[in-house]
Amino acid sequence: MISEKNDNVLFGRFKNRWKQFWSEPVFAIAAIIIAVLLILFILAPVLAVFLKSFGIGSGGFTLQYYERFFQTPNYFRALKNSVSVGLISTLIIILISLPFALYVTRSKSVVSKAYRGIALLPLVAPPFIFSLALIILFGRRGIVSSFLNDTFGIEFSIYGFWGVVVAQVLGYFPIAYMMIESALRSINTNLEDASHDLGAGQGRTIQKITFPLASAGILKAALLVFVMALADFSNPLVIGGSDPFLASEAFALVTGRQNLEMAAVLGIFLIIPSLLVFLYQTYFMSDIDTTSIDSTSGSENLPLNNKIKSITFGISSLMVFFIVTMFFMVIAGAFVKNIGVNNTFTLEHFTDRSGWKYMYNSVIVSFFAAILAAGLGMLQGYLTARKNIPAMKFLEFIALFGLAVPGTVIGIGYILIFNGPPFFLTGTVLLLVMNMTFRKIGVGLEAGISKLGQMDVTMEEASSDLGASRFYTFRKIVLPLLSPAFMVGFVYTFMTAMISVSSVIFLISPGTNLAAVYILNLANQAAIGRASSMSFVLILIVVACMALTKWIEKRSNIGI
Repeated sequence: MISEKNDNVLFGRFKNRWKQFWSEPVFAIAAIIIAVLLILFILAPVLAVFLKSFGIGSGGFTLQYYERFFQTPNYFRALKNSVSVGLISTLIIILISLPFALYVTRSKSVVSKAYRGIALLPLVAPPFIFSLALIILFGRRGIVSSFLNDTFGIEFSIYGFWGVVVAQVLGYFPIAYMMIESALRSINTNLEDASHDLGAGQGRTIQKITFPLASAGILKAALLVFVMALADFSNPLVIGGSDPFLASEAFALVTGRQNLEMAAVLGIFLIIPSLLVFLYQTYFMSDIDTTSIDSTSGSENLPLNNKIKSITFGISSLMVFFIVTMFFMVIAGAFVKNIGVNNTFTLEHFTDRSGWKYMYNSVIVSFFAAILAAGLGMLQGYLTARKNIPAMKFLEFIALFGLAVPGTVIGIGYILIFNGPPFFLTGTVLLLVMNMTFRKIGVGLEAGISKLGQMDVTMEEASSDLGASRFYTFRKIVLPLLSPAFMVGFVYTFMTAMISVSSVIFLISPGTNLAAVYILNLANQAAIGRASSMSFVLILIVVACMALTKWIEKRSNIGI
């Protein structure tokens, strides 16, 4: 009797929840559509890679592919190289980002403001732009390499393990720098002032007070950079030489050997660290905030003393020099016949018809992906924040997880899902759009939730009290207020989609090639002039998008 009574209670709760869910059919249908799309374009590809690594779908469950991985020296070496590069790059980046961020946050000079802008420059370029610049300078026929060989008889080449490290340090530095700078700016300066009043020197205060208070931000930066460096696809492909890496080896297994099982195994070793870091940051670090002790911000930061200022300025200047030099090399390479060999000015590299065609493809694909990512993300944010719909928190998790999944894994998963029945979408523009949409939908989601958190729900309640339907209220009240969030999601998605490589390279066809992938292929073919010219155009487009994003954020107080 007790069991039957409990069953009736549970059934009654389920029935009431079901009625409540369908009380707003428009939003219920929207939630179902979003759920299906998230599962199909984010969760299913990842699960497909996991199952494929065990042979499921091609002969039944087996561990032979994992055994082959550990028995094949090249695969194990790829894992070792990827982990080693990730650890070394992360360590160097953090060691540079700390003094750089300290100098920028503790100085009000024009130089520090300029340095802050230069530090963000790598964000506007394709991920392999520094590999291209390093080849121009230190490749087998590079400017510096040729000088060393001709003058001192020293043969030098940047290709290989350390070339990848240098490219990653330059490319991923702004990610860590932004997070550490934000943490340092959030520190309650009262504690630093108290340490100073008690007689502690500035170096000791920074060591014992400032950095420990910013430790959560530093740790988050280190974890994020490590995952990105581990899963890096384009830099090892361009400048890795003969050294194997997980992402590039997985690409070779798919495109060269059609060995999807082994590619899936390599993908698993890429996704495990990403998943662990994502879960750790989402559920274990979300409530950690050591940068603020109370609601008062305290006085302004004390300026750095001469000794510390000299050290931080020197490290910052060295990093700025390298970033500027790399960009200058790429831009210069676009306007000369053969940089370092024939420096005659020319515009012939910009007459590449294929390059302009693929640039047009990138703009179109990125535009539609940005509309969908921003629109669906904003709608999902509204359903998550305002509606009591079952499983919306789980769907939020999936959407955000899409940002963390390595592009190589997503690319392999899309081949497994969409290269056969019931879907035959590989090589189509539609699949490229959906790939970019659901890799970035989490940005629109977070922007929407952030904006809704700033909106007083009484405005919506007042509209309903006056007789407006909930859908009418959403259309006339909520949507106009969410327009800044939509624009942030749109511009960010467009900007990042334009320079995306790692996932879309698995999905393109000769008719649907994209600019970033085309530039990557040109760099691999040593067509430096054409690669530089298309990179320059791509950078200009992304710079314009970044400027628009910053303007929107200032106007709407939305952060992403």
